[in-house]
Amino acid sequence: MSHTPDLLIVGGQIYQPGIGLGPVSDLRVRGGKIVELGSGLAPAGEQVVDASGCLVCGGLVDLRATSGEPGNEPDEDLCSLSETAAAGGFVAVVVGPETLPANDDHAVTELVVRRTREYGICEVLPMGALSERLRGESLAPMGEMAEAGAVMFGDGDRPVGNSRLLRRAMEYARSFDRPICTQPLDAVLAAGGVMHEGVWSTRLGLAGSAAAAEHIAVARDIAIAQLTGGRLHLARISSRRSVELVRQAKQAGVAVTCAVTQWHLRLTAAALAQYDSNLKLVAPLRDEEDRRALLAGLRDGTIDAICSDHMPVGTADKQVEFDEAKPGAIGLQTAWSLVQQCVDAGELPVAVALAALVDAPRAILRLPAADLVPGRSATLVILDPAATWTLDQRSSRSKSQNSVLWGTQLRGQARLTLLRGRITWHADGPR
Repeated sequence: MSHTPDLLIVGGQIYQPGIGLGPVSDLRVRGGKIVELGSGLAPAGEQVVDASGCLVCGGLVDLRATSGEPGNEPDEDLCSLSETAAAGGFVAVVVGPETLPANDDHAVTELVVRRTREYGICEVLPMGALSERLRGESLAPMGEMAEAGAVMFGDGDRPVGNSRLLRRAMEYARSFDRPICTQPLDAVLAAGGVMHEGVWSTRLGLAGSAAAAEHIAVARDIAIAQLTGGRLHLARISSRRSVELVRQAKQAGVAVTCAVTQWHLRLTAAALAQYDSNLKLVAPLRDEEDRRALLAGLRDGTIDAICSDHMPVGTADKQVEFDEAKPGAIGLQTAWSLVQQCVDAGELPVAVALAALVDAPRAILRLPAADLVPGRSATLVILDPAATWTLDQRSSRSKSQNSVLWGTQLRGQARLTLLRGRITWHADGPR
């Protein structure tokens, strides 16, 4: 679905960057642009969209997702990824370099940009590889990839173990103002771990990965960012000590940002009691104290963004013993529903949640702010807090089914997503 009608969106509560939630207002869209904002606007031939009880905000932006294309299209291609993103209310998504071949040169970067522009459903923004073939040995041609459209650089889910290489990458990336994105992990310390090391790993008899393996790497990456003056983005943090380290770094003026996944805001290691491999994630679910620290970090601005951590994985790689399962879960379509659970539980103000999904990712990527004002492109989403839906074969836009939420009724949904005035998702439209 993708067309550009004139719309009159009525009765929604408008969210504006830097301001927060405003009063209930109407919004008129013509020719792909916002032309009028106010209360009591009368229809003038437009299609009327009743947004009563809904939130209207700039389209959501995701800083961490994985696409199978090129190389692993059966799990997810760029078209299905775009459709899944739009169904979740996202208008832009950063995809990692873990493709076949890896996105370590301008040709793969150009492919991702070209194909997704042809679809016109979602802006898919490539993360270029930091090192050639993601091997962590020598720098990839980052300048060429930046010219081709890479918005940040990193080795995806692979930790950068070589501190000297990370320093060189940060120094190089400064010349074209791109952040270096790391998955903070001391791989040697974490070797063999398949979940958080603690009470639940002992109960379940699974090898644990100590939280120290994460926050040791966080401390190192921050030190290198401070040394170089480069921009550092920590892809997923999951421990309370990591939050403390980022908080201290920001207070010291280090150019560091970070994100937390939807899963870590709602779930802990206790959720693994049934050995569900769909909860085996790159950053393991940790303790309740960690979960609460992550929420506190969002509330006080230490954690900048919430990411979907969308990772499609085929059934064959999930329906195996937990130890052998490939990590990852699809998450683009369910991100808002899980975040709303935090809002409904009183753990996260809705304005903070929206800032972490709308404003902060744009600031990190140097994208224009998502102001809903006359003259701006109509790139927005209508979020319905009261909508209920079930993630299943009919509703899911992804090619993969690796989610613990499969078959679960959820609350909170993107009703309508617009990209430059084009309807890319309508919850009540045809499937």
